[in-house]
Amino acid sequence: MRPAAHPLDVSRATFELSSRVADNLFWLGRYTERLEAAARIVRAVLARLSQEGDSAGIAALNALTDILTSLGYMGERRPTLERALLAMIYDPDAPNGLVWSIHQVRRVAWLLRDRISLDTWLILNQLDQQFSTHRPSERFQVGTVQDRLNQVITTLADFGGLVMESMTRGDGWRFLDIGRGLERALQMVELLRNSLLPQSLSDVGVLEVVLEIADSSITYRSRYLTSLQPELVLDLLLVDEANPRSIAFQLVRLLEHMTNLPGAKISIRRTPEEKLALSMEMMVQLAEVRELVQSEQAPERLETLLRRLRTNLSSLSDTLTRAYFSHAVQSRRL
Repeated sequence: MRPAAHPLDVSRATFELSSRVADNLFWLGRYTERLEAAARIVRAVLARLSQEGDSAGIAALNALTDILTSLGYMGERRPTLERALLAMIYDPDAPNGLVWSIHQVRRVAWLLRDRISLDTWLILNQLDQQFSTHRPSERFQVGTVQDRLNQVITTLADFGGLVMESMTRGDGWRFLDIGRGLERALQMVELLRNSLLPQSLSDVGVLEVVLEIADSSITYRSRYLTSLQPELVLDLLLVDEANPRSIAFQLVRLLEHMTNLPGAKISIRRTPEEKLALSMEMMVQLAEVRELVQSEQAPERLETLLRRLRTNLSSLSDTLTRAYFSHAVQSRRL
């Protein structure tokens, strides 16, 4: 054996990454983003439940109910909205509910406990503890539920900060960030599809709630003050590459990751995942926002664009799964 004082060679290699670990990191990123999107939507609903029923608030609440229903978060309509929200927030058996998503986050984090830092594990475990109590039996309390949702969003922000500031930029971090970016883009596509409808484009309340859910209200107000226009909202959330909540921002980041994956480094041609990411980025760059809002064919064009993006994002996830996350073959090292 070498003497204890023998100097070691410098090494900057990251840990070996099996396909199963890469798969878990990818889905950890997706589940955390999915959970945050659901929490922001429900928080926006609760904020309007406690407000007086002006026309803008009613329109926003109706739009939010439709969004929750379209995304599969709840199946009950307005007459039982409070009961449906309670089930979505506290019922562990509710499909795509908050508790279900939190359990998925903790399950994947547990599988990665030897790959993530202690601080990261404590933060993700804290999410599960915040919702470990049973569904409340008392009358629906908007303030209590809002506090729970605020805790979820701030805890996920802590997780995102640790990922960006403390995680070594290896393939593991790359797959985690791919999962986050892909899911954030998908959630934004669905939000725009189910909110920017022809009958709601001129509704100020709907535009306000879309910006609120997308965490882009301050950015919008700093540029345009209080003038809410649908084409400006769409520009900020669809094609603005400087907005970290926009679809364009996620696509630029995804393309960068695709070009640095192990498969892309050893191939002289573009990989299928690179081609998908590049085609989506070009699709968004070439989009004319005013034509998607103001022209006669605007509703059909916007729906077609968002549907194509949703299909391609799902195809990108499937392509990555086949290329890197297949466990039927012999375990590979990336």
